[in-house]
This record gives sequence, C-alpha cells and structure tokens, in this order.
Amino acid sequence: MANGSFISAPQTQLRVASVDQMLSRAPADAQSWLAPSEWQRCQRLMAPQRRSHYLAGHWLLRELLAPYRRNPTEPWQIIDRPSLPPTIADRPELFLSLSHSGPWIACAVSTAPIGIDLEQRRPRPALAGFDQLLRNPDEPADSLDLDALLQRWVVKEAFIKRDCGSALPERLAELHLHASGEPGCVCLWEHSQFLLGSTDHQVRPLVASAVPGDQPRVLQHWRVVDRGMR
Repeated sequence: MANGSFISAPQTQLRVASVDQMLSRAPADAQSWLAPSEWQRCQRLMAPQRRSHYLAGHWLLRELLAPYRRNPTEPWQIIDRPSLPPTIADRPELFLSLSHSGPWIACAVSTAPIGIDLEQRRPRPALAGFDQLLRNPDEPADSLDLDALLQRWVVKEAFIKRDCGSALPERLAELHLHASGEPGCVCLWEHSQFLLGSTDHQVRPLVASAVPGDQPRVLQHWRVVDRGMR
C-alpha cells in the first residue's frame, strides 16, 4: 500500500451505536474532520435529525476505519455519493454501508460488497400497505403481522443495498425470501430496540452499550431468490 500507511484489519466490522453517543465523541467542528464532499453534503441537510444521523454515522465510520491506517491522525478521503454508499478515494477495496433509524446508527466496513439495514422497533402500521411487496406470491394476503413485515423489509433492504440498488416497489417484489436453518444470504439480528440485517452472515454486530449483555442475537437466516436475475 502507498507509503506503508495501510495495515491489514478484520474482513468485516459491523457496529451499532446511539446517535447521541457518536455525537458526543465527534469533534464539534465537523468541517475539521469531514472530507470536502461530506462537508458539502452535510451543509445541504437542513433537518436537524437528518444532520445528526449523518454526522454520527460518518464519525462511527471513522472509528471502524481506524484499524486500517497506521497513522491514526491521517485523514480519510471519504467520497460522499448521492443515493449510494460512501467510498474511500485511496482504498477502493473497502466497501462501506450505513443505516440509521430513530436514535440508532449502524455502520459496516468490509473487504467485500456488503449491505446492512437497521430499523427501530416501533409501531409501523403503514407497513401493512407494503404487504404485497414483502411477502412471497405463494403466501396468503395478510398472513404476515407488522413485525414480520418489518423483518422482511430489513432483509430486502440489506440485500438491495449490497448491490447499491434502490428499494423501488418492483425491486422489492422481485426478491422472494425463504427462511433457512443454515447461514443464508442475509442474517437478521434482533435487539430489544431494533432489527438489523446484514449480508455478511459471519460477522457479529457489536452494539456500543454500557449495559452488559445488551447485544443482538440471530433471529433468522434468510435465503434470497432474486427473480429479477432470470
């Protein structure tokens, strides 16, 4: 690697933290640590919550990237890409994925394409309107309750984000999900506060929490059949 500044690190790192926790650890002057394209994007975010999510996620990203750099003070040239995950100018072999919901932020760094999706566990009656897009065609209408629909949403989102796609209605309908007793395409993790889907089923997400044992457990492995690839 250039100038010997890069070192080997785990193939995938996946972490979840609270937005407030990350904001308390990030320097107050965001322009001092954000790369130019990140700073430009941050300035365009007018909604306070969206701006907080962005800053928290991109600081968490830097914490995960720290093991990959010999000099911890050397800035990361992260490139913000509209509607796509960020990338790193001098480390194209690293793949990034970010997700946020409510007070939580999740981030993954991997040496292979990865998609993650995090959704806060809260009442979501609007999900009933997505029933036809989230269940398989051979499953009866209204056979999935709201929690099951949320699980399907998380799994499909993670799978789509791995390929840098968009969760358009037709794309959601193309993905058929089959519960698997063996590690499958997407691993769904359950926490008391959120659900987390990851296309890397081998890595265990770490939740930055002061509560001992407050870590997610595997809820289900899913095999994804992509009908859009026929």
